[in-house]
Amino acid sequence: MKRRLLLLAGLVVIATSLFALRFVLAPRTPVAHSGLLRVANSAYKYDLCSEAYAFAFATPDNPYKTDYTFQDPFRKGDDTIIPHLLNYDTPTRTITFNVDIIINQVATFHIAISHVHELDGIYVLLPDSENHLRHSNLPQFIVSWLGKAGNFAILDYTCPNQWTWRAT
Repeated sequence: MKRRLLLLAGLVVIATSLFALRFVLAPRTPVAHSGLLRVANSAYKYDLCSEAYAFAFATPDNPYKTDYTFQDPFRKGDDTIIPHLLNYDTPTRTITFNVDIIINQVATFHIAISHVHELDGIYVLLPDSENHLRHSNLPQFIVSWLGKAGNFAILDYTCPNQWTWRAT
């Protein structure tokens, strides 16, 4: 009886040690993340595919949708970006956006970007299959016009078939 208990205890210690060793030595997959990058004066440089109106503090039932869906360059499936105009800073004449980035089968990110001027472009940074951030050669959207008092903005989306993704 004592031998069985000792044998059982020894097996538990060995199994626990192997599990701990496997956990320590196992390669870790980095956590997926995303981001935004502003580039000044990007308007009128690219072919544009779509236009949207972003209203400050728009409600979900707003008929003017800012959603833009495109083929994920690193996975099978589509991704969606949804810029939400938050506010306007009168002294600097800049706006702040919250952008929802929905990456198919990975995660949804809610990222804010501020100090965006009229004619600025916004790059969406996406994780590749190894979770390294990549950006395209073109910004995904451009703030082509700000309404008076910053209560709305016109966003122009560049064409996904012209995007070439590279390391950040």
